Amino acid sequence: MSNAAGQETIDLKAILRKLVAKWWLFLITISIAVGGAVAYIKTTPKKYAVAGVLLMSEKKRNGFGSSNDEFIKGTSYLHQSGELEDQISVLMSYANVQRTIRRLNFNVSYLEEKNFLKKESYVYKPFIVQPDSTLQVTGIAIQVVPDTVTKTYRVIAKGKNVPLYDFRTQKGSEGFVAKYEVDQVVNMGQPFRSPYLSFSIEFLKDRQYAKDTKYQFMINTLDGLTMAYQSKTAAAPQSDESNIVVIATQGEVVQKEIDFVNMLMKTYIQSEQEKHNNKGERTIDFINAQLEGSSQDLAAAQGQLQAAQSSGVVGSTGDAQQSISNELFRQQGEESRVRGQLLSLNGLVQTMGGESGGTPNTVATSGIDAPSLNSVIEQYNRDVSDLRSRELQERIASAPTIALRRKVQTQREQIVQSAQALVVQTQNMLSEIQGRIGQLKGQLYALPGADARLKIATRKYELNEEINNYLMEKLYEAQIAVNSDQVDKYVVDVARQAGLGPVAPDKKVVLGGALFLGLLIPVLFVLIRDMFNDRVADLDEVKRLTALPILAMIPGSKRKRITKDEPKSLLAESFRTARINLQYLNPDAARQVIGFTSSTSGEGKTFCAANLATVMAMSGKRTIIIDSDLRRPKLGETMEMPEGEGLSTYLIGESTLEQVIRRCDIPGLDVITAGPIPPNPLELVESERMKELFRILRGRYDHIVVDASPMGLVSEFKVLVQHIDVTLYVVRQGYTRRGMLRPLGDMVREGKLKHTDVVLNDVKAAEGYGYYTA
Repeated sequence: MSNAAGQETIDLKAILRKLVAKWWLFLITISIAVGGAVAYIKTTPKKYAVAGVLLMSEKKRNGFGSSNDEFIKGTSYLHQSGELEDQISVLMSYANVQRTIRRLNFNVSYLEEKNFLKKESYVYKPFIVQPDSTLQVTGIAIQVVPDTVTKTYRVIAKGKNVPLYDFRTQKGSEGFVAKYEVDQVVNMGQPFRSPYLSFSIEFLKDRQYAKDTKYQFMINTLDGLTMAYQSKTAAAPQSDESNIVVIATQGEVVQKEIDFVNMLMKTYIQSEQEKHNNKGERTIDFINAQLEGSSQDLAAAQGQLQAAQSSGVVGSTGDAQQSISNELFRQQGEESRVRGQLLSLNGLVQTMGGESGGTPNTVATSGIDAPSLNSVIEQYNRDVSDLRSRELQERIASAPTIALRRKVQTQREQIVQSAQALVVQTQNMLSEIQGRIGQLKGQLYALPGADARLKIATRKYELNEEINNYLMEKLYEAQIAVNSDQVDKYVVDVARQAGLGPVAPDKKVVLGGALFLGLLIPVLFVLIRDMFNDRVADLDEVKRLTALPILAMIPGSKRKRITKDEPKSLLAESFRTARINLQYLNPDAARQVIGFTSSTSGEGKTFCAANLATVMAMSGKRTIIIDSDLRRPKLGETMEMPEGEGLSTYLIGESTLEQVIRRCDIPGLDVITAGPIPPNPLELVESERMKELFRILRGRYDHIVVDASPMGLVSEFKVLVQHIDVTLYVVRQGYTRRGMLRPLGDMVREGKLKHTDVVLNDVKAAEGYGYYTA
């Protein structure tokens, strides 16, 4: 491994080992997470899915037809156009959902609580509550304690910042009760009366009330129920090309959700039917108005015919009379057509000119022979339909809706102005036709004989009778259509439960999420702790941070040093391994003087130096250990020797070498302690007496072990390097910082350190020494 490995990289194997080492943490978190998931599944109310199927038509149908030939043909004018998406929006609109809620008895919810589990009672209610039409508290559970023995019931309720609801207006009140509390006993059969809570209650005769069960009810608001059901209910087509829509919702009580979906579909269909019927009724009103005028004209024509028939004998008619009569009949037919258009235009002006406020209505183009105006009306009808759809979906008008309303208003004004101009033109045209008819009648009356007057009267009567019969026929058709036509929407499948069991809480999702969370928490814990922990974790991390060889791994031990009574202990075996490895890792180097250093204090260099010297002495080698850390000496304490005279007194010349060399309890091992702490340790280490000391000791001992000062804190070790053959750098697991190892490789490459090995201290037994026993 090169020194480039000293840079921080992601070691997946090292991370995996750290995770495996924390197996117990995974066991704890998974057990807690899965246990919590099981408790959640058991205590959370089950939710069931309910779905109904409704058929909707996407086909566009023009209301009242798009041309004169389609006017009032059967039921064509009763169908409102609209895309499937718009129809779904109307179905799920706030207005339609609210109409549905109004038709259901959802204003009071009944709850039963037993063993800390609360569920709603919908089919088999504990009692029936009818709130009064007054201000009522909402959003809190009101407990009712029935006592069938004393024939009384107790009402208990409490809450803070409780909202109020006005049942008369079906609206929430702006006020609220800061602290509401009631506890009152009332005789059965009597209504309950208190401030902000008044209701009558009916207890069912066949209902048994358990003492270990709490019976409660909650008053719901219309807006709250509407928003809740609108948000949790979804409608979507079965496929992209299908007109069949599936309406789905979820709830704790299956029957309650079934009732809602069925009523939602029923309310929507009835609403659509009402809109179609309203269109038909408006058409009938229009025909009746036309029929009234036609009947008056028919009666007048009938009187004229009778007068002509009784005026005298009919004579023969010449060619001139026949020509005048034909032209008169043609002009009278044109008069009838123009008069019908004038009536339609006047009706259009009256209808659209009288609209004010609210959502405008669509209008018919039948009877109006003006293509440009008809085109504007058709666009107006499309925009009105779009505006209606938007206003059903939005409680507050959006900017596009406001813009569309303004556009519709502009179109309405444009249609009224165009229709008024056409009224003037049509009136002028009608006056011209009537003038021509008068001239023709004068010519015809000037002919000899009374048969001309009879022809005129007969033709006028027949024409009015034809118009009257036509209107009567269309009135009959319209009445049949209104009473028999149905919207092209119907329920395909009534609502029913979807699936065989609850859809929430989903056991697989909850247990899977709990298992994932149980695995994720310890993984994040280990990774985050490792991210913020800059201390050496294990042997592999040492190898990753430095390319120096690892001499040995020293297990953690409470003992300060090896004793002669325990030569086979785990600690002794680890240092014997270090002594043997020392011979093979540096085969070409002298190994007489061995120096111990580290990054900082507390890493165990004194501990390692003392014990390596001990096993060397136990192997029969004459060994001496020197405490050269003159700033914070620890060797005397480790070897259980008082400081007294030592290296510092020798270097300043106050003691001789024989005076500072001490014997210890290990045969063959001598000790030189640091002595009193001097004020100038660096100058003493650089002195000639230090060089003389190493020269003398090399001649007397096989091994010289030097406990030097930490390399990362002071400079004395850099001076001692010239006297040391092999440097042993002590790294303590879980203590030494990673950043302290990076400069070590640089110093070796630059030649400042030679023959340097690493000793990993305080290694956990499970990481390499499980075979031995202490």
